[in-house]
Amino acid sequence: MASIKKRKDAYQFSVSVGRDMNGKQMFKYKTYFPRSTTPAAIRKEVELAAAEFEEQVKSGKYYDGERITFANFVKQWKENYAIKNLAPYTLKTYEDALKDNFYPVIGNMKLSKITSVNIQNVVNSMVRKGAAPATVHRAFYVVSGILQKAYKWGLVQENVAKRCELPKVTQKEIHYWTAEQAQEFLKALTLTYHHSVKGKERVLGSSGKIYTVDDYTRSYTISRVWREFFNLELHTGMRRGELCGLRWCDIDFEKKTVSVRQVISKLGNGEGLTVKEPKTKSSIRTIAVSKDVIESLKSWRREQMQTCMQMGNYWEGQRGEQFDQNFVFTRPDLTGRPIYPDSVGHKFHEIIQAYNEEYHGNIPDINFHGTRHTSATLLISEGLDVVEVSHRLGHSKTSTTEDIYAHQLEKVDEHAAEVLDSILNKSL
Repeated sequence: MASIKKRKDAYQFSVSVGRDMNGKQMFKYKTYFPRSTTPAAIRKEVELAAAEFEEQVKSGKYYDGERITFANFVKQWKENYAIKNLAPYTLKTYEDALKDNFYPVIGNMKLSKITSVNIQNVVNSMVRKGAAPATVHRAFYVVSGILQKAYKWGLVQENVAKRCELPKVTQKEIHYWTAEQAQEFLKALTLTYHHSVKGKERVLGSSGKIYTVDDYTRSYTISRVWREFFNLELHTGMRRGELCGLRWCDIDFEKKTVSVRQVISKLGNGEGLTVKEPKTKSSIRTIAVSKDVIESLKSWRREQMQTCMQMGNYWEGQRGEQFDQNFVFTRPDLTGRPIYPDSVGHKFHEIIQAYNEEYHGNIPDINFHGTRHTSATLLISEGLDVVEVSHRLGHSKTSTTEDIYAHQLEKVDEHAAEVLDSILNKSL
């Protein structure tokens, strides 16, 4: 029978579960607070609870979630799962979601005591404070995923988060370019731009003499690395981290293909980069590209090799037989280091704004991810099979592609109806 010891206002139950490898006896423990008030009722209630606890332990139905708090379990989850499986920056966003929303409510609660009502209250609170439905969903799925791991590891009897109701998320409107706008952007990459620099006083280092530099105009072109980066993006629809992580060994110049095998992302502290495999199996893929794209990449590779030789010891990438381990897109400072993902969006907007201002262009200033949408919608508009589009994008399910590009697929379907009508109603 379970051993019972009184601890102030509570009772501690202990049940033997055998011996360890050294012959030392092992126990399961539980602290119980009776609700009865009279001594006789308390004794009866405690004895029943102790017997129930013993039955749970003997049958393997006792969960340690009755002893560990949610916050402490998160530490175990991070050590045993998250650090190994999540990108550092992703893990940081998860931790922020927990700290800002869930820790204040359930952080100190025992896992087994957390109910769906506790989780639902946090969700409802976020909605009342004006959080966007998508934000609420992201935060909720962090907690749900952690509780699911607790269930899988045998710490709780169920994932109570599955009982919660979430605000409806409407499909965000996607922004992309037409074929003409995409062509205009590719043209913008090849032009010369002018930047006005305001004059100022300078000090001559050797003599300390002050002199004035007049206003002047600086001419510049878009660096080769950015021309190649954005050109390949529009031709493949790859994700930002996939392009940043691309190496020369991932390009097959004979077969005219580009393979996605690794990605670059920010570290959790926002400083520095990490290279790892893509998150899903479907993201690891090979994409066919045109002969013109391959020829342009070949030329860029030759230019990068020349830079490598010219920079000497300042080149931080690979050399000789290991050259193809270098990143395709290296920083414009000519050191061979990879492009920082955040700089992609900055340069993208800078080029669009410069072109629209100087050449009176009309390229919509969409975000960089819109080029991925552009690549997909252009293919769909030409009737390419959704399965193939889904593969090129690296979606795990074709339904994801269908959901995102439903409007474009409707247009294709309407065109298909017109084609069939013209065929079936053709005069004999």
